[in-house]
Amino acid sequence: MKLFLMVHAKFYLMFCLLFCLGCSSSNGKLAVKGTVTFKGVNLAHGNIQFFPLEAVGGESAGAMIKNGTYEIPGVHGLSPGRYKVVISCAEEVKTLPKNFKGSSLPTEEKLPPEFSSFQNSTQVVQVTAQGKNVFDFLIP
Repeated sequence: MKLFLMVHAKFYLMFCLLFCLGCSSSNGKLAVKGTVTFKGVNLAHGNIQFFPLEAVGGESAGAMIKNGTYEIPGVHGLSPGRYKVVISCAEEVKTLPKNFKGSSLPTEEKLPPEFSSFQNSTQVVQVTAQGKNVFDFLIP
């Protein structure tokens, strides 16, 4: 009986160890967070996107900006590397264009193109495995 319990205890311990290792969320992706201010005030709403500049290993990721903060958790995060950043904040236009017949109100981008346009964005960050990966953006 004693031998039976020892064998089962070893199997149980081995199972627990393998189970814990198998459930690890180590996918090589890193959490990213930070703040966004526009004209000195926290950006009330918007979105932020990170696009890989290296062809190998990187995937794009993004998050909503709320009250000037954003966060991408590690499970959806970024692999180490350089990323182009695009920040957008669209708002409904105040006055409708003449002859407007759309089903939803048109919007316009509030931020300058060097932040909001993929083609014109000058924002680049380096995500590192050793760093905190906190990126703050001050938009004039």
